[in-house]
Amino acid sequence: MKKILPILMAAVMTTSMVPMTAGAVDTADSSQGTEDTASQNTETGSDAAANGASGTAGEAEGSGATTDGTTSSDGTVGTEDGTTSDTAGETEGTDGAAGAEETTGEDSTAEETTDETTEETEDGQTDSEKVVTLGENLTEEQRASMYEYFGTSADEVKTIVVTHADEVQYMQGIATDEQIGPTTNSCAYVEPTDSGGIKVKTANLNYVTSAMIASTLTTAGMENCNVIAACPFEVSGTGALTGIIMAYEQASGENLDEGQKEAAMEELVTTGEIADSVGQEKATEVIKDVKTEVLDQGLTDEQEIGEAVDNIAQENEVTLTDDQRQQIVSLMEKISQYDYDVNALKDTLDNLTADDGALANIWNSVKSFFVGSDDGILSETNDEALGSDVITDSTVNESGFKDGLLTRIKNFFTGE
Repeated sequence: MKKILPILMAAVMTTSMVPMTAGAVDTADSSQGTEDTASQNTETGSDAAANGASGTAGEAEGSGATTDGTTSSDGTVGTEDGTTSDTAGETEGTDGAAGAEETTGEDSTAEETTDETTEETEDGQTDSEKVVTLGENLTEEQRASMYEYFGTSADEVKTIVVTHADEVQYMQGIATDEQIGPTTNSCAYVEPTDSGGIKVKTANLNYVTSAMIASTLTTAGMENCNVIAACPFEVSGTGALTGIIMAYEQASGENLDEGQKEAAMEELVTTGEIADSVGQEKATEVIKDVKTEVLDQGLTDEQEIGEAVDNIAQENEVTLTDDQRQQIVSLMEKISQYDYDVNALKDTLDNLTADDGALANIWNSVKSFFVGSDDGILSETNDEALGSDVITDSTVNESGFKDGLLTRIKNFFTGE
């Protein structure tokens, strides 16, 4: 018995060397950490690595797949790794070379996963979901001033460069070549929100107002978001809508209806042309009220829409020419074809008339200064970045002393 025991022990040790050797090759090639495998077994770190790599038992294969599915050389975790491990489990244990081949495949999968993640980030899938658009004809210095004005930077938001071809594509057949212009300079900053409608601030737009933009964006199908439309120097702003819509679609992940976008462009042009004769505020009010009436009452008939236009023009003490009246009726016929959330639309349109009075405006500014506001990016702009002669306009009461509280108080007492 004493002679047989050493012989049996030698045979066991010789036999056990086979899986240990194969395990060493698999472990070296797969770059799997022994710590994760050890946490799933009761053996020591080296024995656990050998058992996890061995293909001689079904339990060992299952353990190896779990390790592959949870750990990779670059820290990537996903179903791709788990699938690769299952495939490796089916062929594992044939020889060391097979293990090396499967490890190479797994590394390739991890690289592909990393590349896809990087591509998504480059496409704007940021945590903030905020998007900036810049006109292609701006200089690098002007682009930098826009980031400074917006209160952000290129590495914090997704940026889209809006080309002149983009503007032409959106506005051709709706606006004249003169209205479109030969260059693209307007910029935008868009931040989707959960509620509150569409809030707009503009800077250096001398023709299109914040209220005109907000009303038009509801027609495009946009709902809750904060929007800034601006330029480093004064422009009309008729091209700003293109960048805003592009930014909203990117930030929200929602593709707006092409017909609604076209109707929005037409509304902006129509409002602007009527504003030439009756003023921006009156033109915006008429379009806003007619649109609310048409959608709220479900008006689709040309005659019914025409009567609504006449009544609302009279209420606002506006005299329209026959061409202007027909222009509004045709626009509203297009808008009436689409299904809008009227309540969401009213969240924006009800805030476009600044009739609260001077005292109410001052109180809202004081309250916002001390308790803050939910205006997001609109309250973070830096007007100084665009110079001392910047012109701004907003559909909300801007908060803070820097943003105009002292000016409002002074104007109230001086009667300006």
